[in-house]
Amino acid sequence: MSPSAQFRRRDFCKAALALPFALRASVPAAKEIPQTVGGLHFGVETFSFHDAPPAGDPQLIPTIIRGMQYAQIPECEIMSGHVEPWSSVATGWWVQTRSAPGFAKMREEARHWRLTVPMDYYVKIRKQFEAAGLRIYYYNINFNETFTDAERDRSFEAAKALGAAGISSSTVLSEARRLVPFCERHQYPVAMHNHNNLVDPDQFATPASFEKALAMSKWFQVTLDCGHFVAGNNDPVAFINRHHDRIANVHLRDRKRNNGPNRPFGHGDTPLREILLTIRDNRYPIRCYIEYEYGSFRPSFEEVKTCMEYCRKIVA
Repeated sequence: MSPSAQFRRRDFCKAALALPFALRASVPAAKEIPQTVGGLHFGVETFSFHDAPPAGDPQLIPTIIRGMQYAQIPECEIMSGHVEPWSSVATGWWVQTRSAPGFAKMREEARHWRLTVPMDYYVKIRKQFEAAGLRIYYYNINFNETFTDAERDRSFEAAKALGAAGISSSTVLSEARRLVPFCERHQYPVAMHNHNNLVDPDQFATPASFEKALAMSKWFQVTLDCGHFVAGNNDPVAFINRHHDRIANVHLRDRKRNNGPNRPFGHGDTPLREILLTIRDNRYPIRCYIEYEYGSFRPSFEEVKTCMEYCRKIVA
């Protein structure tokens, strides 16, 4: 067994041991998972499942599905690192890793895979979710300048094969400009995801940065990460009220202001209650997605369920 295979096996075994007994033993039947709670559509960003098996492991998708069933969450925004057999490091998202030894080779291998894998690969993943009564609602793929136009085009095709209603992307304004013709040709939305880098003017971090992208194409939307938005000292409720018709989904996480840390739901400065009630009471067509990132000694599946229960109590 190669060192990489040993590492992957060790990681999977650690993840499997971390799963709560209830997740391994039984989960709610599909018909028992509510499609809405208090009139809101809830989902999860699969990044939240930190201790799932690594990219490319055959147990990764089944584990995510069971985690969603365990937390009674009917849909997800699935990250490309959970679909492709390559981590996000191999596809250039983490800028600092591009100088790592072997990156160029790894990036070219990932590009070749993307351009040659049959679309049936993605269809089979979609069918696994559908068989469990779940849905992939958005495909999270982080476009950047290392993508070729052929990769960009192929990514749109992959998202459609997954059955996703659109793409969510942690990207930058300069890349958004390159994506405009692809959105127009495919007539398919891309929702820009923000962080809280207020120094780089190319980043999505402020209301103004989102508004620049929204003006580029009618196909551009927003994935509003409320935690990052608050950490950058922005007001998510005001932004939702102003741009509710262009927001595809919100990422629910709690953070402290002034670039503060992630905190368990209800312990940071993100006005989670106000966000949820604003969307519910105004009947805004915005999906509400759990994103667990605050860290815990408990398995991530337990924490995702805890976050979902926190939100359920507010709106139900």
